[in-house]
Amino acid sequence: MIGLLAVGIPAAAVLFALLYRRPQNGLLLVAALTPLHGLLTILPGGPSLTGWKEGVLVLTLLATFVTPNRDRTMPPSMPWWPAAVVWVAIGTLSALLVSGPAAVTALKVTYFYLIIPIILWRAPFDARDRDRLVTILMGTAAVGAVVGLAQQVVGADRLVALGYSYDEHIRTTGGILRSFGTFTGPFALGLFVMIGLIVGGAVALADPRRLRNSLFLWATPVMLLGMGVTIVRASYIGLAAALLWLAIHRHRVLLVLFGAGAVALPVALLFVPGSVTSALFSSSSLGERGDGWADTVSSLFVHPFGQGLGATGAAADKAAELADPLYSTLSLDAAIALGRIPYQPDNYYMKLMVELGPVGLWIFGLLLVSAAVSTLRASRLLRGQDSALALGVSASVIAAAVASTVSTYFEIFPLDVYFWLLLGIVGCALTQQLSPRTEPGSDSGPSRCAPAAAGSRPTLASS
Repeated sequence: MIGLLAVGIPAAAVLFALLYRRPQNGLLLVAALTPLHGLLTILPGGPSLTGWKEGVLVLTLLATFVTPNRDRTMPPSMPWWPAAVVWVAIGTLSALLVSGPAAVTALKVTYFYLIIPIILWRAPFDARDRDRLVTILMGTAAVGAVVGLAQQVVGADRLVALGYSYDEHIRTTGGILRSFGTFTGPFALGLFVMIGLIVGGAVALADPRRLRNSLFLWATPVMLLGMGVTIVRASYIGLAAALLWLAIHRHRVLLVLFGAGAVALPVALLFVPGSVTSALFSSSSLGERGDGWADTVSSLFVHPFGQGLGATGAAADKAAELADPLYSTLSLDAAIALGRIPYQPDNYYMKLMVELGPVGLWIFGLLLVSAAVSTLRASRLLRGQDSALALGVSASVIAAAVASTVSTYFEIFPLDVYFWLLLGIVGCALTQQLSPRTEPGSDSGPSRCAPAAAGSRPTLASS
């Protein structure tokens, strides 16, 4: 305890100084450290620090009320906020009606990271902040992929010796270890590297001569391989959908990549163990999910407005752990045998259907459509690196929407953190570039991309 206080008090003092001077530093800190959160598993005293991210975000929000350096520019443009507010309202009412005080767990799991757009509303990112965030995303995605590849060399036994455990962290498919890198599981690694490739790739392709972007493009094959060894189908189809989105709207050269991939994929599959390919294309897995989804649709006749937020997925799992401390000590097989595993739909839309019914699913769909369309439109109004960033974020929304058909994407940490953070910073860029009261240093920032097209400059009202 004394050692923890000796380290924690100075760390808290330094953090307060960073946040007091500039609350945006809190979001950048969270962005940099959340991809490394899984390492707490093997650090001494690490498991007791799992709430650090919530603490930092709450302190950051509080700092926006006391900082003397609060940015006085216009708040960011967030056209998707009405859908988000309605979604939160429906979910909160549902959780309170069904679970009462116990609804806190479901509300935290589902909505906590919406605090990020609120922080950005009060302390918008300027161009330098956005550039740093892109660098952080590129770097952490690359590090995660490299660590994932190293885990293939190290092997499961040595990972167990380090402190990781089977079922929770270490999983295999067809006898092959599913890498999890610096995360807590393969889904988090695969989908995070996917987001890094999409957003980082869009920015790098817009200015390949910049050293950072050039290094990222050269590292792309390593990142693809690192994502591949997670054996997460959601990341594969999400990346394909996003690259097609980028190709249609700006980067036609990616269509050549699709053609090359169509030729190379059958050849590559010849070198992949048959046990892995059979698992990837297993009809039994899809059949099991389909049976669960059919039961979900049938349950709507009994619960037309859903069973309440937190009835399934990570929220239900966390609630079960809080209700019974022995739950977390059970192996996966034992938990299944005892019927203690909450329903896991492996489809975020089905999860919403179970919890909030068709109305909740429709509202969330409006949120995704609004997010994708508004960021795409921003990419056409903005210039320089911000234009590329907005396009990459739009593609990442498409990837998330597609990946959610075979995963509970928005319950996988830190994907939810980055989803709201990336949406928010596009709104910051849009307001700062198109506002007639743009502050110094908050324009397009470091960029060597082509200037805006000739003609009249769009106004904020037109956005």
